Amino acid sequence: MEWKKLLTQTRLSDEEKDAEAFNDYYISPFERDYEKIVSSAAFRRLQDKTQVFPLSKSDFVRTRLTHSIEVSTIAKQLGIMCFQNTSAYQHLPIDADEQDGEILKSKRIGDIEAILSCAGLLHDLGNPPFGHVGEEIIRAWFKDNLKKIYLLKDNDEKPVSELLNEKLIKDLENFEGNAQALRILLKARHQSEINLPFSIISALIKYPTRCDEIEKTGIRKKMGCYQAEENIFLQIAEEVGTINAEGKVIRHPLAYLVEAADDIAYMTADLEDAVKSGIVSVDELLLFFRDSYEELGEKYKESKQHISRTKEIIDKLDSLNKVENDKTKVMSQWGTYLRKWLMYVACWRFSKSYDSILQGTFEYDMFYDNNHSLTVRLLKKAMSEFVFDSRVITEPEISAQIILDFLLDKFVPALVRFDNYGIMTAQDKKIITLLSSNYIDDYFKAKEVDGITNEAELLYRRILIATDFISGMTDGYAKMLYKKMSGLE
Repeated sequence: MEWKKLLTQTRLSDEEKDAEAFNDYYISPFERDYEKIVSSAAFRRLQDKTQVFPLSKSDFVRTRLTHSIEVSTIAKQLGIMCFQNTSAYQHLPIDADEQDGEILKSKRIGDIEAILSCAGLLHDLGNPPFGHVGEEIIRAWFKDNLKKIYLLKDNDEKPVSELLNEKLIKDLENFEGNAQALRILLKARHQSEINLPFSIISALIKYPTRCDEIEKTGIRKKMGCYQAEENIFLQIAEEVGTINAEGKVIRHPLAYLVEAADDIAYMTADLEDAVKSGIVSVDELLLFFRDSYEELGEKYKESKQHISRTKEIIDKLDSLNKVENDKTKVMSQWGTYLRKWLMYVACWRFSKSYDSILQGTFEYDMFYDNNHSLTVRLLKKAMSEFVFDSRVITEPEISAQIILDFLLDKFVPALVRFDNYGIMTAQDKKIITLLSSNYIDDYFKAKEVDGITNEAELLYRRILIATDFISGMTDGYAKMLYKKMSGLE
């Protein structure tokens, strides 16, 4: 891969040029993109979307919005650390055929920082209401219900599951927030949503994978692109240079840093929120860390540095806990200390693996085989132990299941029969009036511009209207709409 292509400013549609007077006070196009993102409705909706605690009424736990701002900040700092460090592993974003000029270096590093900031803000844009459980509910609904929905044209017709091909069904059954974020941004080709450069979009693609390429582990373990966007997905990869010799789409190097920023943010902040919410105490965490350290440390015993660095992290929490009575301050101070170390080792791994990352052959995350690999395992194990299965989480998740299942039950069948492809019931027609007009407009624009005439493809596109609409909802709106539609208020 080449940096001059990886940092391209090419966009899906042309933009109006600024007045010449603006040249006197230059701002990088990527910085202007940052301003567009924070001003967009899609980004603002994240303020009422769950990070970890579904339907939480607390004002001190993180939402998707505050989490995304944290990820953006960490991602930018990782870019600075990776490309302005003075270590033996320093690499510059300069290609082999380019001169290592200070002006070019400064501009490239500035562009990288801005791209990472933007990608950090956008990384959860496609996540549905109620956190990751929302994704799981949508996936499960499609697996269970496509075989129950009919166009209602005649008595012996086939269910929707037999009208769609295997790949289209896999798309729906593998619903993924990352692929949905890409879908939202690619609507800019129809002059809707935010028109961003391919470099930002590419840095956002965590899984450069279509539904028929999903693997059990590694960077292809989830879907990153729907078939509806496959052609433009490949066009972007071609422009940015993220297609290898075998024609396979590979990760943009900056996508590794966005992923690391996301991991660092949730591993530190979500445990802090768990203590604030009373799910777990600092003393319980310390006991858990010490016991797990002894258990998991056996696997790292050949690497003394792995073990000693993790012990320092646990000891730091212990020392803070002994001198500070306010346990939220303990977690906040410990989180700051922990983030610094996790950022340090993530940058070390990026720099150490730079060549394989740039060649598209690195298949791990930024915490692979570094001095805090054990620390990361302990943090993720603590989240599983105390947070994901806690009553504070599971009770609202049951509510989320009821709400999303109800909305999918109503909207998908109505949209299956929409646009004169089936016989709509009286309720179907009323359901359609509840949809935001922009989702309907996107469907007709895609139908016209892409010249879609195949009935199975159009059926799939109509179903995507439902996933677009429902995944775009905030937690509060989804709950309110459910109550109104079900007669609860």
